[in-house]
Amino acid sequence: MRQIVIAFVCFLSLSASVAHAVDRIHISVGSLSRPSYHVDTISSYRAGLSWDTELLNDYLSDQSSIRLESSIGLNQTSLGDVYDITAAPVFHYQFKKFDQKAFFEISAGIAYLSDTDWAAYHDMGSNLQFADRIGFGYAFEKSEISINFFHFSNGGTNAHNPGCDMLLLRTSFKI
Repeated sequence: MRQIVIAFVCFLSLSASVAHAVDRIHISVGSLSRPSYHVDTISSYRAGLSWDTELLNDYLSDQSSIRLESSIGLNQTSLGDVYDITAAPVFHYQFKKFDQKAFFEISAGIAYLSDTDWAAYHDMGSNLQFADRIGFGYAFEKSEISINFFHFSNGGTNAHNPGCDMLLLRTSFKI
C-alpha cells in the first residue's frame, strides 16, 4: 500500500506541474451493478480532483479537452468495504453544436484496490486494475452534473477477471 501512496503522490506532483493547480473537485455516489451481491442500493462513493490541461490542444477542437483526474473510492461489497485509488486522463467533449452545456466524457486509467474479493466467487484477480469511465452530463457556470458508468478490470492479466461495474451520479465543482 505504501508504494501505491508514493505513486499517487508522484502522479499528483506531475499533474500539478503540468496543469499548475487543481481546477475541479468531484463527488460521485452510486450503486455496484456487478457484482450484484451487495446489500445497499447506494454502495459506491468517490471523491477526487481534476486538472485542466493543454495536452493535445493543437490537435483538438475548441469543443474538446483533456483533463487529468485522480480519485479515491469506497465500494461496499457483500464481503466488506473495498477502497480504491485511481488516476486517469479524461477526454471531455462539449456538444456546442446542439447545446452549449451538454457534454460527454471518456476515461481509461489505472487503479489500486485494497481487496480483490468483492463477493463470493467474485475475485478480481489482482489489486492493480484498469479503471474505465464513460459519462454524459450537463455543465452549469461553476459546476457539472453527470451520469457515469465506471468499470474495473485487470484486462486479462490474471486468470480471474470478472470485473466490476458501477452506475454513478457525479457532480463536479470548478474551483
